[in-house]
Amino acid sequence: MSRNYRSVLRKAVILTGLLVFMHSAAEAQLRESQLFVSNPFESDEVVEESFTNEPFTPEMRSPGGALLRSAVLPGWGQYYADKSSWRRGQFHLAADLMLASTLIYLYTNASMLENNMFAHANAYAGIDLRTVPRNVEIAVSGSNSLDDYNESQLRTRNWDRLIEDRPEYRWNWESDTRRGEYVRLRDRRDRAEQQIPAVISIMVVNRVISGVHAFIVAQNQNEMLQSTQIGLHLPEMTGGRGVAATVYFRF
Repeated sequence: MSRNYRSVLRKAVILTGLLVFMHSAAEAQLRESQLFVSNPFESDEVVEESFTNEPFTPEMRSPGGALLRSAVLPGWGQYYADKSSWRRGQFHLAADLMLASTLIYLYTNASMLENNMFAHANAYAGIDLRTVPRNVEIAVSGSNSLDDYNESQLRTRNWDRLIEDRPEYRWNWESDTRRGEYVRLRDRRDRAEQQIPAVISIMVVNRVISGVHAFIVAQNQNEMLQSTQIGLHLPEMTGGRGVAATVYFRF
């Protein structure tokens, strides 16, 4: 429970006690005034009471709660802090929805391209890329066969890049055209995967900005509520008899 909320709670308790006390005093004053009526049965005067007792209880908002809400869903913190004016939060929410849709598309597209790439290599090079390490996947795009790849590495003395000659690592492209199609599929898959971290980073930044803004909005709302006047108008009787009081608190 925040310090501001505890302060408001204490003042609300004090205000409630004051209301009860003054209401009891007003009733006592009314009963006392009625004792001085000489003949209450013949009196045409009607004693009426009117109460206007509508204290305003400000609803405090937690700045930290607003920040956490916007961290979960941009715009939620602004709506929590001020439901009547959260246009800025709507922009953050719309941006997050668009980014989320883009992220889903990129994941789906990258997965589809990868499946097509694996199916193409299996059909035209005779290798299942799902069961091989990444260095083999890269080598498949650069050479027509495992033998050609290892011979190329030996000529350039890149002995650390040699691939072990195992049945599951062997491939042999039907033609350069088929290998070129595989390379294009792989490049498209890589581009889609490279865009995913950028979209996630923008989503994080959007949440941070929305959270900070919601934190500030909640603070401003609390300051505005703390400066609100609370009015009270106690019983007022006709005929000039009775008691009336008006109490204002500013906090």
